[in-house]
Amino acid sequence: MLITRRDLIRLLGGAAAAYAARGCSSPPRGDAIFTGDQLAMLRGFADVVIPEDDLPGGAKLGAVEFIEGLITAFDDATAVPRIFGGGPFSDRNAATANDFQNFIELDRVKDAAWRLIVFGSPGLPGGAPNEALLGPVVGIKDQLVAGLNAALATSKRPVDELGPDDFQNLFDSLDTDFQTLVIELTIEGAFCAPEYAGNLGLAGWSLCHFEGDSLPRGYSQFDGSQYIERPEAPLSTANPSDPEPLTDDLRETLRLVVTVLGGRVS
Repeated sequence: MLITRRDLIRLLGGAAAAYAARGCSSPPRGDAIFTGDQLAMLRGFADVVIPEDDLPGGAKLGAVEFIEGLITAFDDATAVPRIFGGGPFSDRNAATANDFQNFIELDRVKDAAWRLIVFGSPGLPGGAPNEALLGPVVGIKDQLVAGLNAALATSKRPVDELGPDDFQNLFDSLDTDFQTLVIELTIEGAFCAPEYAGNLGLAGWSLCHFEGDSLPRGYSQFDGSQYIERPEAPLSTANPSDPEPLTDDLRETLRLVVTVLGGRVS
């Protein structure tokens, strides 16, 4: 049974799971978060998670931009941290303003929790609450830097000379916790709402045929007596605008997944 990358993304729905720097004429430039080599390695690993083919991979879908947006979410002390986007409407479907850009203020518990996630123990006065018992918490940035540096130290060639297979082999050799973190952040960055800095040009949503937030237009309208589904995006039947109907192999995979999870197939 052959499942293509595109089939897999459809199967995962874009909510669960390139530009790999190759042949660059000069070393990649770094920024305030990562060095140039670290950035190049991270982009290469993003393309390991979502490989590029005729469609963009994880790097071009905005994984790195999303990751850096999360790491810098608390940088502006005068602004609300860019953790939870507001609502209810964006300006993508008939609304005149984008409420998603108005981030929601965090209460003290959520603020502390997210600072701990992003910065680790140094992000809180006195460190993590259970640090004396469980040890210090390592934040996202430090986890990424440590994993990227390990990959750079392991690589037998400069990062700008690495190709997709090289990135894959390096990724496979790294700590599983680091792998899991990169996988999760890449998927989140590729398919998030663009207000979180990923999903560049809405390419992630386009990849999995998701039109994104539909309010206030919605998927159906009430005509006074009943709800009328939008003909181009019905809820109860196959979407006629979907250019990639399920293949027989993908249907079989879905049946297998449902069966393994204890469900029934009609």
